[in-house]
Amino acid sequence: MKPYTKRKKFIMPFSGDELDHAETQRATEQLEIFIKQDNAKCLCLYKGSIAINGNGNLSLVHPSKLIGKKINDPGPIFLGLSNNIPLFSVSLVEPNEIKEDLIFEDLRKASKFLSPQEMSVAGRAKSLLDWHLNNRFCSKCGQMTQPSSGGIKRECNSCSSEHFPRVNPVVIMLIISNNKVLLGRGKGWPEGAMSALAGFISPGETIEEAVKRETYEEVGIKIKNAQYVFSQPWPWPSQLMIGMVCEADNEDLNINTDEIEEAKWFTKDQVKAVYDNSGDHFLKLPKFTIAHHLLRNWIES
Repeated sequence: MKPYTKRKKFIMPFSGDELDHAETQRATEQLEIFIKQDNAKCLCLYKGSIAINGNGNLSLVHPSKLIGKKINDPGPIFLGLSNNIPLFSVSLVEPNEIKEDLIFEDLRKASKFLSPQEMSVAGRAKSLLDWHLNNRFCSKCGQMTQPSSGGIKRECNSCSSEHFPRVNPVVIMLIISNNKVLLGRGKGWPEGAMSALAGFISPGETIEEAVKRETYEEVGIKIKNAQYVFSQPWPWPSQLMIGMVCEADNEDLNINTDEIEEAKWFTKDQVKAVYDNSGDHFLKLPKFTIAHHLLRNWIES
């Protein structure tokens, strides 16, 4: 299989933002300066949904608007600097804590009108706030932990352990044979909806080894020439989707129904017809998913 060619001038949704995480500027004194700056901004979330304005952009307020409001642990977290603008985020206890007309939208739905850069900021905020929500206790001694360094870690005052946000690596792969691609349908998916196969990377495993193992576990075929294409941060809850392409040794499937509902081979013309709106819409892949862009990259290569 020839080296894979990536599409030009392409920004993956949830990536492409040039936010400076300012890792060396997170001392308490510096954060207090940042949050009081006139140009400081804060993105509000409520139950995982993000605040947007009537124009379909992220709705940002000054952190001073949060004074006296009910905010979930960990309080304001510092996302970083965007063109020297300090950017924070909070999770509100009630949706009308800031102002009654604030609109909250599910991030999946908001992907239809947000830019990839805005999705990147919103995805980082959601991932960090979700991590704090689910990691309030020390995994070593069980005591309550406290947010630290503007929200990029939690510390245990009891045993002095430090805890950092976890990103779970996932391989998602196009399995190619001649001019065909193998797609599958996960359990509980809508009837007929197909996508690329995927799975978590196990401890002690390379990306290429994960592609081989997951493919064999799910459809019973061996692969070769696994190549990296591109990746995508995925904030449900906090994953790194590693897009791969590989070549199948054969096309004889032995589907593990404990893993997936079904899997089928599709020709490049069949996939092109979906993207051209001239064929069956068997993919049903939102445009913000990496699977959508892996397939689009394949049919354009």
